[in-house]
Amino acid sequence: MATLLIRGGRVIDPAQGIDGVNDVLVRDGLVVAVGPEGSQAIGRADETIDAAGLVVCPGLVDMHVHLREPGREEDETIETGTRAALAGGFTSVACIPNTEPPIDTQSTVEFIHQKASRADNCNVFVVGCVSRDREGRELADIGHFIP
Repeated sequence: MATLLIRGGRVIDPAQGIDGVNDVLVRDGLVVAVGPEGSQAIGRADETIDAAGLVVCPGLVDMHVHLREPGREEDETIETGTRAALAGGFTSVACIPNTEPPIDTQSTVEFIHQKASRADNCNVFVVGCVSRDREGRELADIGHFIP
């Protein structure tokens, strides 16, 4: 079992009502204990990170991300965009359908899921177009977007 101790960071977890300087013990990728800084109850770990002056919180979610792929890979790819998101603390993103071609078919949604899976950086939720080609004339087959 790999353990990680994050020491002395400002731990913010609204779901648990936590906002203060604490230590966090992580075992096999799961938080198993949160306690006051320097608490002996937290225990020892294989690795320790000094988080003084840093914020420790659950992964953030960005509900409006322009990943540009497909069609504008010279600006950004799904791999580079999700890597940047993860580096910024975002564990999930929702990609907006203003790509070229727009995200208005099941095959485009599958393409994005496949690229995101290969990149393996963060969760990617695909936002599909309501209308074909984003033109507002004809509904896209949105019922088929669910993987």
